[in-house]
Amino acid sequence: MEQGDWRSIYREVSGLLGRGRARISRDQAEIVAEKLDELKKLFVRSVVGNELDEANEWCMKLREISEDIRRELRLFEIVFPRELRSFLEDPEAHLRKKLFIYAMDLVRRRMTLRSFEERAQRAIQTSLQTNMRSIYQSWIFLVILRELANYGGCLLYPEHGCLSLERSGRQRLASIPPNAVIETECGALSFFLEAPRPITWEDTGDLRRAWRLYKAMRPDILIYGGKVLNILDERNDPPIMRPDVIIECKELEDWHKRIRELKGDDKPLSAEEWRWMWLRGLWRGLGRELGARTRPEEIEMGPNERIRLREPELVKIYMKLYRPREMLLISRCAAPDEVKRELESEGIEVIDDVGFDGVALKDVSRKLLNYARPAEDVIVLRGELARFIRMKSSLLGKSPEKLIWEAIASL
Repeated sequence: MEQGDWRSIYREVSGLLGRGRARISRDQAEIVAEKLDELKKLFVRSVVGNELDEANEWCMKLREISEDIRRELRLFEIVFPRELRSFLEDPEAHLRKKLFIYAMDLVRRRMTLRSFEERAQRAIQTSLQTNMRSIYQSWIFLVILRELANYGGCLLYPEHGCLSLERSGRQRLASIPPNAVIETECGALSFFLEAPRPITWEDTGDLRRAWRLYKAMRPDILIYGGKVLNILDERNDPPIMRPDVIIECKELEDWHKRIRELKGDDKPLSAEEWRWMWLRGLWRGLGRELGARTRPEEIEMGPNERIRLREPELVKIYMKLYRPREMLLISRCAAPDEVKRELESEGIEVIDDVGFDGVALKDVSRKLLNYARPAEDVIVLRGELARFIRMKSSLLGKSPEKLIWEAIASL
């Protein structure tokens, strides 16, 4: 069956459903579900084509480094964001999921064929680009951790040995915790992935305090020397502690040609405005589908000005805004000399043409060790000493901590 045949399936399923038909039988429902799955599969392949092969290859690279780092740091698990986790399992199946509502609306004649093509294609391309960006960023992060493990690194935080690469739900306690704290022979390093995200709030006063986090730009990786468990600092704007190092990750070959659009309006919303906007969105997305007739009152929203910036300009803004002691840009592909000169003139080091070669990041890991600082409340015991303490602890039936306390008290 050719890729263009998704339209034939659309016409076939539309005929099964019939115009204005309220219900279909269970047997017909199963046939429709199978046909729609085939329609979505063919549509995805017609949109992304050979990019699926590249996506599968990138997924394999991330799985490989994940296994490496689990062994090196003796981790129980690495937790990826839900979207990325689904994509890693099966990129094509993940993209098909993005078409569920669109495909249903199409065969029910709630959406035109042209509208389906435009919106479904946009959804697929956005999901693909977002996940490929997340894969490369995650790969860089894990490669750096693996190299640090070679310098005697071990995971201090989280203590349970489960490394999380997501930020969902991590800032509910009005703090911004790290994704990982690594102890090396030179000291500790704390890593935050896309950390300037909103903290929890309840009313207008809370929201206004948190608003600067809603508006804050999000560098890919923030790194701090020492064991840093909260980088929220409301005295700053953005309200983030000054990082020692920022790492930006660029997976696209033409990243330097890309244009980013930023909102120019910095006026904070009240909690009441936020609530009305949420209700309006709920009505638009779900209310009409369920037959709701009462429209929530509209809020008069001011003009939303937008600022267009080239990616290199945005990277330079990160440097000026967060004032890191050092900033690195790691690019999968080679960057033009003029772009490298532009960024390096602002103090941003460009490490390009990295691909998926972990060796190319060894110098980055060594550079980070310059910012490592001792974690004052942590002593890490390794090798023969650690094995001897565990053996004595088991033999005497005492915890390692109690055993060490008794040994020190007897001095």
